[in-house]
Amino acid sequence: MRSGARARGEALETIEREALARPAFGYRILQVQNVRGDAIDVGDATLNAPALAAETLGLKAVAAAVCTLGPAVQERISALFATRRRSLALALDTVANELLFRLADRASATIRREARRAGLGVGSEASPGDPGVPLEQQARVLALAEAARIGIHATCAGMLWPMKSLSFLVALGPNLRGDSSPGRCNCCPSRDRCAAK
Repeated sequence: MRSGARARGEALETIEREALARPAFGYRILQVQNVRGDAIDVGDATLNAPALAAETLGLKAVAAAVCTLGPAVQERISALFATRRRSLALALDTVANELLFRLADRASATIRREARRAGLGVGSEASPGDPGVPLEQQARVLALAEAARIGIHATCAGMLWPMKSLSFLVALGPNLRGDSSPGRCNCCPSRDRCAAK
């Protein structure tokens, strides 16, 4: 049985050699027209996002963002499991998750820079399925972020395809502070046992 470090090294080599990761992200910043309890009106859509609606310092805009590594890496992971190469499959899955989170951080940093140029601070950040943003909002978040342009879709149950994808919302306002954001890791129910932290 290969060691964890060896499997991780092989996973990194596999991703690079086979060009499995095809990172892409997209986002849109939408002006908030009204906040009614947990409901946030943006453009022609209404978000049910209590985590963002609760911003007491003034929610003025919401960024809807999506990120993906593309389908190839998940297909390779599935193929490895099918051929009983579980150690490499698990290592590849872990590395892919780390890459996806780094891509999300890059998208978040881009949103922060654009918000700063517009005189806006950054508040809460949450994904559909996190506390304060019901999973049922997944399709709406994808539509607001124009996720189809980079090949991201959701199933009826709210799961994303490609699987190595994620979506999130960011609260924006002139008086919001970045330290009010709970962050992806703090909201995640797997945070205590996650190897990607």
